[in-house]
Amino acid sequence: MKHSSEKPLAPANYSRCFNNQCPKADNCLHRLAALRDTPEYPSIRIINSLCIPEDSSQCAYFQSTQKIHVAWGISHLLDEVPYKNLQPLKSQLIAHFGRGKYYRFYREESYLSPEDQNYIRRTFHQYNIPGEPAFDSYSEEYKW
Repeated sequence: MKHSSEKPLAPANYSRCFNNQCPKADNCLHRLAALRDTPEYPSIRIINSLCIPEDSSQCAYFQSTQKIHVAWGISHLLDEVPYKNLQPLKSQLIAHFGRGKYYRFYREESYLSPEDQNYIRRTFHQYNIPGEPAFDSYSEEYKW
């Protein structure tokens, strides 16, 4: 399944917040998840209103709506890697991410976070590979 940066809803297991009195509601990802929900999920997780502190500005559940710059796809990541480094580098990436996650990146089923991109960048530098790693595309996404 290809990614979509216009996905209108949060993952099913992401908690929603229905506290519309919260001073941080306009910038909270949990609130945004509640506002953008659809009937796709018959049951959802919500943040218990009894657990929200009186002073909502100190809410432990707050998560910023600021998007992160993510990369999609690694189908051409190893194209410019010298043959002698190809297998060791690929093995190191699979050892770090796990085979399943590596191939989810490859098939663009999962994005590479800025931390994932930096790990790949550092690994390329370890093998003295010049330039930047080649990801298939980039987008701005919420960090659910």
